[in-house]
Amino acid sequence: MIDREGRIVFGSLLAFVIAVAGSVVLERQTGITLREWPLAVFFLVVGVAIVFPQLYLALTEAGARSRTRLRFAAVTTAVFAVAFADDAAGARYLLLATIGTGALLGLLCYEALSGYRAVSDDVSFDLQDR
Repeated sequence: MIDREGRIVFGSLLAFVIAVAGSVVLERQTGITLREWPLAVFFLVVGVAIVFPQLYLALTEAGARSRTRLRFAAVTTAVFAVAFADDAAGARYLLLATIGTGALLGLLCYEALSGYRAVSDDVSFDLQDR
């Protein structure tokens, strides 16, 4: 029996395969290829296959494992954004580069905030005991 995490990841990969198969059918029928739309391919590959299941699992879990999932989603988004930005030009390049940079900056802010909260929970400024 597949556990909950496996079902979610498998379901997202199945959705990705169905979307790619649909794009192949669309390409044969209309002549529109996914290679002409690097932003759509980025959201299809990264969003559906990788980031969406990790973010969903991070939201439904608690603890260090959810932080690891958020880190994985942010770093993977940044890496794939750089890879897909290489094939893009103009505004699409800028948008993909902004998405990758935003993912890394968001991860940095998240880590700084969680570190601040961890330190601020340990420090007490209670002056009434004096």
